[in-house]
Amino acid sequence: MEVIRTGLLGIHVAAGLAALHRRAGRWYTAAMTFITVTGFVLAAFFLVGERWRAGLFLLFLGVITGTSLWNGWRALRAKREPARYVTRAHVAVALLNVIGGLALIAFGISVKAPLFYAFGPVGLIIGAGMLSLARRSPDDPKYWLYEHFTGMIGSGIASHVAFLAFGGRQLFNWGQGGYGLLLWITPVVVGTVAITALNIYYRGRSAPALVRLTP
Repeated sequence: MEVIRTGLLGIHVAAGLAALHRRAGRWYTAAMTFITVTGFVLAAFFLVGERWRAGLFLLFLGVITGTSLWNGWRALRAKREPARYVTRAHVAVALLNVIGGLALIAFGISVKAPLFYAFGPVGLIIGAGMLSLARRSPDDPKYWLYEHFTGMIGSGIASHVAFLAFGGRQLFNWGQGGYGLLLWITPVVVGTVAITALNIYYRGRSAPALVRLTP
C-alpha cells in the first residue's frame, strides 16, 4: 500500500506542476481534474492509515478545488442558458461545501488546529455563493464570465496552496525557516486580489450596458 501511495503522490505532484505552468485552458482543466481525483485517493489512503488530520484536510481541499474547477468549466457551457448552470447538482455541491466547511471548523476546534477552522470558512463562502445564485436568475449577461474566472482562479489558489504547503515542504523543505504560514497565505491573498480586481473591472464595464437595458 505504501508503494501505491508513493506512486500516486508522485503522479499527483507532477500533474500539479503541469497545472502551475500550463496556461492553456484545456490543459489546465485536464491537469487540475487529475490533481483533484488523485487528491481524493491520497486522502483515502491517509484516512485508512489513521492520519486523520492530513486525510480530512486533503479531502476538504479536494472538494473546494473540484467545485471551483467544475463551476469555471460549466460556466462556459451555459453562457446563454443560466438554467443549465443552476441545476440540482449545483445546489447539491453547494450544500456539500457548506457541510464540509462546518465539519472542518468543528473538527479544527475540537483538535485545536487553527489551520482547519481558518480554511473551513472557504467552503462556506463557496457554498453560500452558489446557493445565492441558485435563488435568483442571473440578470447580468456576463454572469458566466464572472463565474468562469472566479472558479478557475479559485481552483488555482487551492492548487498553489497544496503545492507550496505540502509539495514544497516535502520536496524542498520550504517553510522550515519560520515562514511556513506564508506558504498558506500568499496564494490566497494573490488569488483573492486577482478575483476582486477582475470583478471590479468587468462588472464596471457591464454596468452601462445594464443601465441601457433597464426600462
